[in-house]
Amino acid sequence: MSVDFETWNAGGTDIIARAVVAAPSVHDTQPWNLYLPGQSAELEERTEFAEPGRDPLRPDRTISCGTAVANLELAVRVLGYRTRTALFPDPERSALVARVDAVEAAAPSNWDLRLYAAISHRRSHRESFAGIPVPAETIADVISAAAEVPGIHVMLLASDEASALADTLTCAAEAKRRHQHYQREMFSWTSHWQPDGNAEVVTTWNTGLDERGAAGAALVTTGVPDPSALSESIARDTVLLFVPASSEPEDLVRVGMAAQRAWLAAVDARLSASVLTHPLRIGDSASRLAELLDLPAPPQLIMRIGF
Repeated sequence: MSVDFETWNAGGTDIIARAVVAAPSVHDTQPWNLYLPGQSAELEERTEFAEPGRDPLRPDRTISCGTAVANLELAVRVLGYRTRTALFPDPERSALVARVDAVEAAAPSNWDLRLYAAISHRRSHRESFAGIPVPAETIADVISAAAEVPGIHVMLLASDEASALADTLTCAAEAKRRHQHYQREMFSWTSHWQPDGNAEVVTTWNTGLDERGAAGAALVTTGVPDPSALSESIARDTVLLFVPASSEPEDLVRVGMAAQRAWLAAVDARLSASVLTHPLRIGDSASRLAELLDLPAPPQLIMRIGF
């Protein structure tokens, strides 16, 4: 991290750095670098994570950078500044994802303070939720927090639409079973929706890098969940789909920003949450789900919230 100490004192630097480090990221890789020049804060993508040729984790790393940008904005506001954010502001620096300028002194809003306070309490909840319905007004608040990021449509999955998501997840799992790579998380997508839990059995394992990427090699020997049972379980949950205008990097960053704001709003409401993205990267899964639900574009992130 590079810091201009004429602008950012040690306390301010610590507040910003802690907020960025606490942002969720794919496989907890934190694929970004933070710089604090002048009256600005900059977030760059770490290019050493890029894989040659087709890079299946690139969309998730870009979304991860968006979650860090959301936290970065909140931190600068909490320090007493109005912010101005530009995405991919410098064509000469392709890795520069965002620049957040501290425009002028301004007291943070109560909402900014609450979302910032939620950063340290955010955790990914991969287990089942309690069977307590999330109040409609709370869901509206969570969606409203995400809607503060322009260009992202957040859709609440209706109970009669659960079968479409179950179908998509099942097809993705079936497709993934035909490969011995990238199977580490195959059943973590659906284990919280299985009444009997996750009976994953891994017969081979390699946590190192291989020619297919960082997930390692694994062979999972359990079956794919029953689509009908999966649909019934999904219907009992509160599920949000994040749909950007496109899959271009700028829109993927906005997905991350919107998802993080929604997650923090959920935490502020004493809810837990988790996100799913990997199933949407397999083949035409995202396009298939968009067609089933008549969405304007393929969704890029799935979020569960609940008590």
